[in-house]
Amino acid sequence: MDIDYDLIQRAQMLLTLEHPLVSVRDILLGEGYPQDQVVELMDATEEVLNYLVPPQYDEHKIGIDILHPGEKTQGRKPTVDILIDKRSGKIELMTPHQPETWRVANEVRKAIKRQRQTMKH
Repeated sequence: MDIDYDLIQRAQMLLTLEHPLVSVRDILLGEGYPQDQVVELMDATEEVLNYLVPPQYDEHKIGIDILHPGEKTQGRKPTVDILIDKRSGKIELMTPHQPETWRVANEVRKAIKRQRQTMKH
């Protein structure tokens, strides 16, 4: 399918402004671009970004993959939604636009806090 050049430029600008892909998709659809072109462009962009920019973390970090509502489990590639530094306990949200990421991160924070309290006693 040929994708409108204006659509590609607009998507690039939004991504340059560091909007998450999900937001870019919604913005483009809201601006009236054809749904089939937006979906194809965003799917291709996501695939390329996942291929070119794998999550960067070392052996001192733990990656948590969250299955978000509506995601298919079959054929799904693991992604990192939350990174936890094993030494400091610092939590980094890789998908802060997903509400489930915040919920899981809060539970992880509580668990880390409980673990540190029991280690002190």
